[in-house]
Amino acid sequence: MKNAWKFLAGCGCLSLFAGAVMIGLAMFWFGTNAVTSFDDDSPAPQREDLVKYVNAREGRTGNLADNYVDFSFDYPKTWTVKTADPDNINFVTVERRVNDQTYENLNVGYFSPWPTEEQNQQLYAQVLGQIESQFSKQFQEFHKVGEGSTKVGPYDGHNALYEGWLDSNGTRVNVYIRAIFIANPAGGKGVSMMMIGTSLNPALKEANDLGTKGELPIALDSFRFGSS
Repeated sequence: MKNAWKFLAGCGCLSLFAGAVMIGLAMFWFGTNAVTSFDDDSPAPQREDLVKYVNAREGRTGNLADNYVDFSFDYPKTWTVKTADPDNINFVTVERRVNDQTYENLNVGYFSPWPTEEQNQQLYAQVLGQIESQFSKQFQEFHKVGEGSTKVGPYDGHNALYEGWLDSNGTRVNVYIRAIFIANPAGGKGVSMMMIGTSLNPALKEANDLGTKGELPIALDSFRFGSS
């Protein structure tokens, strides 16, 4: 599983996977057997240890220019941020890394809702199949933990949660992946989020901790559509 560990050490391969799955996505329709919440209806105060990322149209080309979305969120100053994506997939990637290994990671791309629930159901099956096919090759016992409704900041969304594991020099490392899709209340393009976390992060004891514990909730709770 050496290649899988290299995957966890950086963001590039995650972005490539997100492109295979997320370009031109429609809104998911999930069941209600797994409900997660990252809810905070009011803007969070800006803290000195945080940086506000504001998405910008300047310099965007290709898919990211054609599908541009205004949004912002906060993230800790200790995280790394990547806004240049040569594959035109993600607007931004922010990551918490320790010893050059991923603790928590968030990629924000875009998606477009389909007009009917039937079309959403078809895409749901297709995309989940792609996720499972891709990561089952990278991680052992990769499987879906649950799917259902969620909130990111004040917005309703839909998510799917997965887990698997890999062997790193004789040590088992659990890997957690969550995909979230959020419609823009103002209409037009929404955003897709792909998160990854590992058991290297002491805060992540199980899959459901991804996005609810650790430092990722800072970004999720503060996420807002709009230009400021």
